[in-house]
Amino acid sequence: MNKKTILIIGGIIIIIGIIGGVLFFLQKSAEPDIPYYFIAIHNEPWHEPSHTEGGEERIAKEYLVLEEIVDKADQYNIKLTLMFTAQWSDYIVTHNKLEKISEWEKNGHEIAQHHHSVNHGNWDGYTDYPEDVAIEKRKKTKPLKYESYLGTLDDFMNKVKRLNPDLNSGCSNAKNDNLSMPDEIIYDTCSGYANFGETQKLSDINPGKGRNDYILSFDVNGIKRYWLAHYQIYKDVELAKNAYDNLTSSQAYGVVIHSFEDEAEKLYEFMQFLYEKDPSANRSKTVSEIIEDRLLPEKTILKKLIDEKTQIPYSSKKQGMCGDFICDEFEEKNNVCPEDCN
Repeated sequence: MNKKTILIIGGIIIIIGIIGGVLFFLQKSAEPDIPYYFIAIHNEPWHEPSHTEGGEERIAKEYLVLEEIVDKADQYNIKLTLMFTAQWSDYIVTHNKLEKISEWEKNGHEIAQHHHSVNHGNWDGYTDYPEDVAIEKRKKTKPLKYESYLGTLDDFMNKVKRLNPDLNSGCSNAKNDNLSMPDEIIYDTCSGYANFGETQKLSDINPGKGRNDYILSFDVNGIKRYWLAHYQIYKDVELAKNAYDNLTSSQAYGVVIHSFEDEAEKLYEFMQFLYEKDPSANRSKTVSEIIEDRLLPEKTILKKLIDEKTQIPYSSKKQGMCGDFICDEFEEKNNVCPEDCN
């Protein structure tokens, strides 16, 4: 190869490098200077006894709502993190809808799990507590209508992994009990802690809960886990918009709804808000993407805060405390605190 040829090849390489650099710069410049965002959808278990005669029917109805939610998100190119209970997995498999779930995943949506622990207002029936211990807990938590035991967390995971064999993310209600965390789940949104400032417990009904300055990390059952946080946007969309507008491009905002028709309408309003700020949906991420791509710095929680996660005995709790994740006798009788009892 003569000197002239070498110079020509070298020049071409330099030009390609310059063009690549310019394109990269233009691409980065085109990205809006706004926070990242993620949207989680909780698909509820509707486990008996309250829903023995209508649990599957309700899931069937909410599946149609979920399809509409995903279609709307696809119109905006927004990614969703879809969190499924074992009961939803049963419905999807039984009614031959696995192909649709795979299609959603191929379109960029994340398929995750949603577990209602034995401490939740509505238990999904799965726990690593012995059956007799779990039932006693439910009698104290929901004395009028306590649910039946269905199996261990391994049983739970075997069901939801039919939707995604590589499933490793979700919402497991670890805010109340470390025994609600399946070993496979290393990315989660339900630690119960705020992901900004000094680590503190904060309810999902507080719009500040959606603010993520960092990825929270700590060990649960000897396994390192990573956490983001989200706000229940159906409480007040305007508060979510204001919270998002007050963040910077180095932060992320997370929201969550259930696959309920009335809540979906609130989400559509928020999607339109996001579209106007981010028409290409460049800042839309799934839970796993934010964590795996290290889009936020990591912060390890102090052990003393983990030790404080032990559930307060039910007998010492004041009844009718909305947002404490306990559907107590007062709330159930008076049909209040839907965040605890739905």
